[in-house]
Amino acid sequence: MPPDIDVDVQAVRRLETTAKQVASSLAALEGQIASAGDVPSDAFGHLPFASDMLREKYAEQVTGGKELFGAANAAFGRVAGALADTVEAYERNEQDLDAGFKAIQSGLPG
Repeated sequence: MPPDIDVDVQAVRRLETTAKQVASSLAALEGQIASAGDVPSDAFGHLPFASDMLREKYAEQVTGGKELFGAANAAFGRVAGALADTVEAYERNEQDLDAGFKAIQSGLPG
C-alpha cells in the first residue's frame, strides 16, 4: 500500500494566488516594456545609418522583452491553473472519502 500523503490544500491555494499575482505583475511589466518601445524617430539622434540601426536594434530588444515577459506571464498563468485544478481534485477526493466513510458508518449497527 502506498504511503499516505498529507497535502496542505490551503498552502497549495496560497501558491496558486501567488502564481496569479506573479502573472499579473509580468503582464504589467510586458505593457511597460511595450510603451518603452514607443520612442520618437529622433530619439537616437541624426547620425546617418547609425541612428536607424540603433532604433532598429532597440525595437528588436523591446520586441524580445515583450515576448519573454509574455511567455513568463503565460507560464505562471498555466501554473496557477494547474494549482487550482490540484486544489479542486484534492477537495473533491476529500469529499468523496468523507461520503464513503459516512456511508460505511450508516451501514454499521448501532
